[in-house]
Amino acid sequence: MTTLSSAGWVAHEVGLATSIGGTLFGRTALMPALGAITSSQERDQVAAEAWQRFSWINIASHLAVAVPWFLGGSLLSGHVVTREARPLTLAKDILIGASLITGISSVLLGRMLGKRADQGFGPAEMRDRISPEGEAEGEVAKTLRLRRTVGTLGLLNLAANIGIAGVTALLAMQGTRSARFGFMRRALP
Repeated sequence: MTTLSSAGWVAHEVGLATSIGGTLFGRTALMPALGAITSSQERDQVAAEAWQRFSWINIASHLAVAVPWFLGGSLLSGHVVTREARPLTLAKDILIGASLITGISSVLLGRMLGKRADQGFGPAEMRDRISPEGEAEGEVAKTLRLRRTVGTLGLLNLAANIGIAGVTALLAMQGTRSARFGFMRRALP
């Protein structure tokens, strides 16, 4: 069981690192760098292609976080978890659920946004079409709402994943304080 739980823990941690790192890279490096592309249509297409490529990795990373945690947790009884660790495991369950929901939703809506870019209704192109009064109508408003929604989901996903990392660290510390939990903790990432 130790080898299997170690593999699950590694998958869990690599998935978490990939999800956090990919989101941070996209928000802080990729998207700002796209501003150097002068054509709004080309900028939208490059952004859509990059996020589409990452979306498969992102989905796999979310599964790598969730599957070992929930599978490992199903193998343990609630009696092996310390009183202090119970709320942390519940918090991690909730955070992983939130991560899955926001992560998969942002991928799906991001793909819709990418399709809009392919049709000439991408976010950069739509910003160029806003009236001088700042009003957005029809397709422009739809694209901008979709972009805001994807951005918000991405931030919520990032927060959930950082929360998972924090709770994971706290649970690992709990494992060092309780011999019984420490032994059984090896089955959980």
